[in-house]
Amino acid sequence: MKYLAIALCLVCANAPAAGPLIGFEYESERNESSGITNHAVDIVPGWEFSDERFINRIELLIDKNQDNKADADGLLAKENKLFIRIRHDGDLTDALGYYIRGGIGRSFNNQRNFNFAYVEPGVEYKFTNDWAWTLAIREGNAIDGAPGHRLTQLRTGPSLDLGKNAEFELIYAKGRGDSNLTSWIFEYVYKF
Repeated sequence: MKYLAIALCLVCANAPAAGPLIGFEYESERNESSGITNHAVDIVPGWEFSDERFINRIELLIDKNQDNKADADGLLAKENKLFIRIRHDGDLTDALGYYIRGGIGRSFNNQRNFNFAYVEPGVEYKFTNDWAWTLAIREGNAIDGAPGHRLTQLRTGPSLDLGKNAEFELIYAKGRGDSNLTSWIFEYVYKF
């Protein structure tokens, strides 16, 4: 992961057009089987590329999360994650856009560390220049054989551009797979 972070810094330092960004994400995720809620906070430095480039955004997600109570075995789950995410955007019409984002990361936790990845295709309907609604499917899993991390999520919610430099997104996500999860995600991005 250290080398992926260094590569991200090198790409951002040499990227033409657009510029750096910083994001903040908060997620509250409830496991429907256990009733345990996990709270996660992400700091997301990255780089926004020009619209003409195939890759439009690259980010490093730095995540810290913890369950609100111990599980049936008395274990209080705690986790730190690093994740490199890339994104491609495009327009189908003036009002309808699409994106594909995904990446690879590493979970450092108090049970079993593992590598994971996901891919997320989505569409965005633009009501105005500032308001839009997103619908996406995220497919994720551990990529090193660690069991219990397969998840398919339906993600939807509104987004709002707050001028040319800031954007806000509220996402509701329903996940099925090795766990059945319901999440609310707040994302804020500031572009320099």
